[in-house]
Order: sequence, then structure tokens, then C-alpha cells
Amino acid sequence: MKAMIFAAGVGSRLKELTHMTPKCLMEVGGKTMLERVVDQLKEAGVTSVAINTHHHADQVADFVAARNFFGLEILLSHEPTLLDTGGGLRKVASFFSGEKAFLVHNADIFSDIDLNHLIDEHRRRDAIGTLAVMERPSKRGLYVDTEDHIVGWTQEEAAAPKGSRLLSFCGISVASHDLFSHMPHEGAFSIISPYLSAARATGRVFSENVTGAAWTDIGTPEQLADLRARVKD
Repeated sequence: MKAMIFAAGVGSRLKELTHMTPKCLMEVGGKTMLERVVDQLKEAGVTSVAINTHHHADQVADFVAARNFFGLEILLSHEPTLLDTGGGLRKVASFFSGEKAFLVHNADIFSDIDLNHLIDEHRRRDAIGTLAVMERPSKRGLYVDTEDHIVGWTQEEAAAPKGSRLLSFCGISVASHDLFSHMPHEGAFSIISPYLSAARATGRVFSENVTGAAWTDIGTPEQLADLRARVKD
């Protein structure tokens, strides 16, 4: 089992907190966010991980090496220019060649979402993508039909597809190598764009509703402080 961790972000919303430290190395309960994500991936059976880097990339590389690469096969993919989530994944396409199910996880997400269940649903449906979603307030979201297909995205600035409902993406998904055939060959782009392209071309991109699971994005100082107050170990 392989996985991709997106850890390249500048973390501008965290303001001065990320001037000297990358967001993925923010500590919560005495452990960095990167370590927490890796631990969850390992529990799901992951043995090989690609991690993209940009902001304070040397700190991330040194931290991973100091932790003996977490006992995993680690590929560090440095991005001199940020490629966004889709472009970052495209850059390491060869790492996932032939993989029918690999996990994709943002480094700034704290959750107890059942990754094994997400993988099982992905495989059961023979999906190209299975995206964890939940019912929560968000300025950006995914439109989902009654059969859990992804059918749209608020960033397209189009009317909601008829009969769909709006759910929020959790920054966690399972993908197949088939996703790469729906990506541009270069440039920066969100991973949602190829998921939508694949969804419209094949009907094989699904949502998995995980409402009720614990979930926090540490994108702002307030969100990080709130999480630190709740997690002590």
C-alpha cells in the first residue's frame, strides 16, 4: 500500500507561526502533524509514502531522516514552485504506477476517519477516486448525487447539478493510477480537477460520507489552538 502526503504548503493563514516552521511540523499533543498522519497511514497498511515539500523543505527532509524515515520507504518530492495538490501528485506519477488504490492525505488534517473503510469502499466499487466528505460549513464543497457520485464543485462557479447535495471534502481520498490519465501533463492544479474529469468521463469517482468522524484542519491560528487544547497526547 502506498500513499501521498501533501506537505508543501506555505501555511500563509497561520501567519507568523509558519515563518520559521513548516505547517506539517506544527506540534499537537507533543507530536507533529506529519507524524500523526504517517501513523494513521501505517495503521492502514501503508509501507511507501511520497511527501511533497516546498516551504522550509530542508526542515522536513531533516525531520524525516531524523525519524529514520518512519520505518517506511519515503520519497521526498521537492517543488521549487508550488504545484498545488494535483500538480504535486502528477510530479510523482511514476511512484504510483500500476496502483489500483493508494491513499492521498493532506498533512494539515487531524482526524479519526477510518482509512481502511475508505480503501475497502474504493476497491469494492473499482473506483478511480473515493473522496472522504462530510456535512460541515465550508465556502468550498463538492456536489454529490443520490448514488454518491461526485458531480460538481463550487469552484466551477456553476449552478448546482440537479438533485445533488453539497458536502465538504476532507482532504483525504483514495485514488487509482487511472487518475493520471485525466490530468494535464504539467502546471499547477487542484486534485479536484482531475477527479471531476474522471468522474464525468467514467462515472467512477465517488464520495464516502464520514460525517460524525473527528476532523480538524489546522489552517488558522485559532483552529490550531483549539486542536491543541483538545489533544494532550
